Amino acid sequence: MGKSASKQFNNEVLKAHNEYRQKHGVPPLKLCKKLNQEAQQTLHSHGMEEYKEDGRGKGICK
Repeated sequence: MGKSASKQFNNEVLKAHNEYRQKHGVPPLKLCKKLNQEAQQTLHSHGMEEYKEDGRGKGICK
C-alpha cells in the first residue's frame, strides 16, 4: 500500500471509529503519526511486514 493510500485508509478507519464513539458519547480520537511509526517499527523488528484483516474480523501479521 502506498503512502497516500495508507494515509487515506488511516483517515477512513479513524472517521468510522469516531462515528461509533460519537454514538456512545465519548470524545473522538486523532491519529498520532509517531505512534503509527512506532507500531510499524515494532512489526518489522519482529520479522513481520504488515498487518491485515483476514475478512473475518481477525488480524493477520505477515
